[in-house]
Amino acid sequence: MKNTKILFLLIGIFALTCILAGCGDGKQAGNSSSQLQNLKFVSGPTGTTWYSQASAFAGIASKELGLTVDVLTGSAISNVIQLENGKADLGLTFSSYLPAMTEGKVVAKIGEEEYFKEPVKNVRTLCNATTAAYVLLVSASSPYQTVSDLKDKPIKYVTYPVGFTGRYVPEKILEAHGITYESIKAAGGKVDFVGKYQEAIDLLAKGQADVVAYTMAVNAQAAALAELESQKEFRILKLDEEAINKITSELPLIVAIVPKGLHKSIKEDTKVLADVTTWVVRADMPDETVAKILEAILKNMDTMAQVGNSEFKGFTAKDLIRLYGKGSQIPLHPGAEKFFKEKGAI
Repeated sequence: MKNTKILFLLIGIFALTCILAGCGDGKQAGNSSSQLQNLKFVSGPTGTTWYSQASAFAGIASKELGLTVDVLTGSAISNVIQLENGKADLGLTFSSYLPAMTEGKVVAKIGEEEYFKEPVKNVRTLCNATTAAYVLLVSASSPYQTVSDLKDKPIKYVTYPVGFTGRYVPEKILEAHGITYESIKAAGGKVDFVGKYQEAIDLLAKGQADVVAYTMAVNAQAAALAELESQKEFRILKLDEEAINKITSELPLIVAIVPKGLHKSIKEDTKVLADVTTWVVRADMPDETVAKILEAILKNMDTMAQVGNSEFKGFTAKDLIRLYGKGSQIPLHPGAEKFFKEKGAI
């Protein structure tokens, strides 16, 4: 009987030990391992460089981290909303929207919803990536050379609905030069809205627009502009230095150069304002997960350049955090801050 009691006691201790060990493993899996099983990455429409760079990362994550990354379509505004609501893990947005997201400023109104009336709380910055330049285009035969030339002129200006990045920054560019939609109309002009960039370019090609807002890469030709040139040459309107300084003091944009010859219409190096694609993550993503993601990206920058966007070629840790400390932005994830500090990038 005594031996039986001892046996049951030993079995009980063993069982308790197993339960405690099991609880410990389960907790660890919930905090880290499970986080590294499957991630939802909201990017851009299929066929865009945003979708391509997210897809490039998905391949890297599978190879380097054993992660399954579901790449989903989205936009600069909706992606942040998805993360804020816990429906995605990673996403892409543009640096121009960061102050509004941080401070709570409406940049788009769809129905009764106003984005971003309230500051986002559940999103953090992971890193900076590729650039997209904002330009105002006219026909090469246009009398307008600079954005200031448009002031008080009865122009036909073509832009996009609220929520389009291609509308937000060009509108700021006009305002910095003393031009608003109201002043265009007051001068006898007209402001039209189209749903696609190609539509805007087609109107310029047909002579049905004087000026169109457009978003372009600075390192590769745009198919729409190449098609435009088959009908007529175009010109990028020049920016006033004072306007550049005003805009960059308000928004975390960078000054970039569209090089001469990128398209045959571009006769000289042209200074433009460019947005920086910003990778964002859920605020509650574990530091370890964030560090592993960044290390995998940095280690496989050639793949990011080949599959995602050629602009990634030669990127360093400093390039991935080049907007750090500039203007009002969504806070850097603590795991990312630690990573970049260890790399000597910040």
